[in-house]
Amino acid sequence: MKRASFLTTVALLAFTACAEVEAPSTTEVGPEVIAFLDVNVVPMNEERVLEGQTVLIEGETIVAVGPSSTIDVPAGAARIDGAGNYLIPGLAEMHGHLPNPEMPAQLTEDVLFLYVANGVTTVRGMQGNPTQLELRARINRGDLVGPRLVVGSPSMEGENVETAEEAARLVREYNEAGFDLLKVHEGLSTEVYDAIAATANEVGISFGGHVSDHVGLMHALEAGQRTIDHLDNYVEALIPEDRMPADPPGLRGIDGFVDRVDESRLEQVVEATLEADASVVPTMVFWESGVFPLRPSLEVLAERSELRFLPKDNVDSWVEAVDATVAEKDPEAVRRLAALRRRILMALHRGGARVLLGTDSPQVFNVPGFSIHREMALYVEVGMTPYEVLAAGTRVVGDFLDGSSGTIEEGKRADLILVLGNPLEDIGHVARRAGVMVRGEWIPEEAIQERLEAIAARYPR
Repeated sequence: MKRASFLTTVALLAFTACAEVEAPSTTEVGPEVIAFLDVNVVPMNEERVLEGQTVLIEGETIVAVGPSSTIDVPAGAARIDGAGNYLIPGLAEMHGHLPNPEMPAQLTEDVLFLYVANGVTTVRGMQGNPTQLELRARINRGDLVGPRLVVGSPSMEGENVETAEEAARLVREYNEAGFDLLKVHEGLSTEVYDAIAATANEVGISFGGHVSDHVGLMHALEAGQRTIDHLDNYVEALIPEDRMPADPPGLRGIDGFVDRVDESRLEQVVEATLEADASVVPTMVFWESGVFPLRPSLEVLAERSELRFLPKDNVDSWVEAVDATVAEKDPEAVRRLAALRRRILMALHRGGARVLLGTDSPQVFNVPGFSIHREMALYVEVGMTPYEVLAAGTRVVGDFLDGSSGTIEEGKRADLILVLGNPLEDIGHVARRAGVMVRGEWIPEEAIQERLEAIAARYPR
């Protein structure tokens, strides 16, 4: 089926500040050839800016990158004037929750577009459902505007996978169904977890997500868990065995045990992560505003205007959950936990561990796409450079997945963001867009804003 394109004559004429259009040629070039002209390219294969470049897109692929004086733009190609702007690879959300069958069709489309609108062109779904396989297929066919989907399996956790035999069966079923990875969660016994790992390695499917307290971080790393999401169980790994309670504290109880941590163990934990070639998806903003919130909901609502793009009922439920958590938690313990998690993140980063950008959106106050920009700002705040942060959402992700994306080079996917300022100087420039390209489809910022306003109108306050 022909994919729905935003690259219409009307859209481009409305974008005259950044684009100039030639009449299509029926003989020299197809209708899906687009050229970014005189643009500053941030290729992300190293920390640099290539000035005065032309980037040529054909279909869904980058086919040429070079100085504008050396690239011949075919007659009939759509031309986007990038003078003064910066072209960067599209971003990734490596821990997203994709729409499920209970979600209305319109909300599904809106959530997918919220990602794209913010330059998030790849989403790894970590709460799988068989319907998401068809959603992936619809996007790939061009029937639906959305990011590239990497679809995790239904969550495998202690409450729904109780025996090793059941675990092995489910791994085979999920692999045969076409899921891209297995999502592991809390509560798994060591026996069941080991069955998941062994069968996954046998059939060739990766697994990632949470770390069960019964399993522990070190065992998960040894078993080959590919990603540790939320930095799960890193704090527990810093508690000496003789100081660990008999009953594990659980996902939401670790704040009460921060005073038992021995940070001298951190070097060993980082080294174990490197030896296992595991990656971390920290989801820092989500933990500091949702799981162990540092502030009451009123303060968060005041600064996150993007919440207007989601149904009020969802936001109201988040308000209730956050305020209940704030009321029951010791604020000093929560602050100490947040500070510790930030130190763990920086130790992993400085030690050379692979950090992948992710936010757990849409989850408590994390609006798809918008949350990525908040996560990137936090990474800079804790000590990463803008280039390092961008790499965590582009090149590093591309290398982690299949090498087809994450840099601006010939042969790579045409998933791109045109921004108004140099993101290597200020990570905030990534949110100052002139437009987004996803799978070779160009969406100018004016069209993005029009659709965002239509989404907000559907969810009145």
